[in-house]
Amino acid sequence: MLSVPKVVTLVSVEKEWIIAREGMQVYRVIVADDEPEFRRWLRAMLEGSEDFQLVGEASTGTEAVRLIPSLVPDLVIADMYMPEPDGLEVTRYVQHNFPDTKAILVSAHEEHVYERLAREEGALAFIPKVKFSLEALRQALRGEA
Repeated sequence: MLSVPKVVTLVSVEKEWIIAREGMQVYRVIVADDEPEFRRWLRAMLEGSEDFQLVGEASTGTEAVRLIPSLVPDLVIADMYMPEPDGLEVTRYVQHNFPDTKAILVSAHEEHVYERLAREEGALAFIPKVKFSLEALRQALRGEA
């Protein structure tokens, strides 16, 4: 997580500019999901925010596990049931190898058992895709989810 100085700062990252407000945290995010439409939607949402920066995308757990060491994100948003390894395995990998990186799991399904499974594996939160929003993401990061 980047701490932004008290003045408005422009940060150049891979030819994209982010305007960061005073005292705001900018979370570097990797999205791992096998549904291209969800990734596109989430990319647009994150790119429109000032507190999240999308640094990588993966369509499988294997791709996510390959990206994480080189990008060292603050947050990984992973689908629970994407192709191998699934989001639960990616979360275990993150917790074991990158303890400062947080994981949030998502799914098209809303069953309460998914929230329990996500927390058991060390995820910060489980957010059903139909309820996903920037505010839900912020609440999870504040520990309110």
